[in-house]
Amino acid sequence: MLRYNEPLSRHTSFKIGGSAYCWAQPENPKGVLEAVSFAESKNKKFSVIGKGTNLLVKDEGFDGVIICLTKGFEKREKEGEEIIKIGAGLSAAKLVKYALDLGLGGCEFLTGIPGNVGGAIFMNAGARSLEDPAKFDEIKDILLDAEVLDLKSGKIKTLSRKDIDFKYRYSGLDGKVILGARLKLKKDKKENIEDKIKAFNKKREWFIKIGFPNAGSIFKNPCLDKPAGMLIESCGLKGRRIGGAEISKVHANIIVNLGRAKANDVLGLIDLAKTSVRQKFGMDLELELKIL
Repeated sequence: MLRYNEPLSRHTSFKIGGSAYCWAQPENPKGVLEAVSFAESKNKKFSVIGKGTNLLVKDEGFDGVIICLTKGFEKREKEGEEIIKIGAGLSAAKLVKYALDLGLGGCEFLTGIPGNVGGAIFMNAGARSLEDPAKFDEIKDILLDAEVLDLKSGKIKTLSRKDIDFKYRYSGLDGKVILGARLKLKKDKKENIEDKIKAFNKKREWFIKIGFPNAGSIFKNPCLDKPAGMLIESCGLKGRRIGGAEISKVHANIIVNLGRAKANDVLGLIDLAKTSVRQKFGMDLELELKIL
């Protein structure tokens, strides 16, 4: 089913942005290819999204086809003693709950991370380890392989962990649509898993205090001991506003929509943060946020 002039502010956690030329929500890989072919037949760009939790859509919208992977890509099944097979459209929260129900640990670090599994793999999502805060637990650590649709060849391929160029908040999977994955977890007592889930929830209590629509972290952390939020806060930018957007008073690496923010307001704050950090610290902040 195709919907024209679909307001993308309805489909992002930022609640910001103009409309798409066309919205497609395929339920299988064939539907994805059909949506891509449709875009090409109209000489339009296309972009694949999930739950829109790490996305800023420009005010003028997107003159192309948005392909949203949710319904039809939420499968989950156990494969062997410690392996689960999941669809890219499954939310991280449902993955953590499913693993808990099976008595399988290892993905608790995804607790509280918005978005779906496909986005988590594409961005190599993770969180600081409970055991060693100097390290990150990342989805690459539990990934066996990923099923992807190669848009160049139109073929479905299975890429093993070693075939994917994982780095911090990076997978190198541009040009491919992540359809699903197999994860290698480990048997554990449910109470142990629940304790870790509670611990990660506690670490993210601050996030609940933000209170306004946002897209999570705006910038990647340049390094472990100099996170982006600390650098931006050191520039005195917490609470700085442009239009209806504000650098959060809770965490300086998050920009919030106070109610009627425009994408240009957010972009203005992004430029301000980048310029200020470069001038004060001589460091260039790299976006984690995707801009469409």
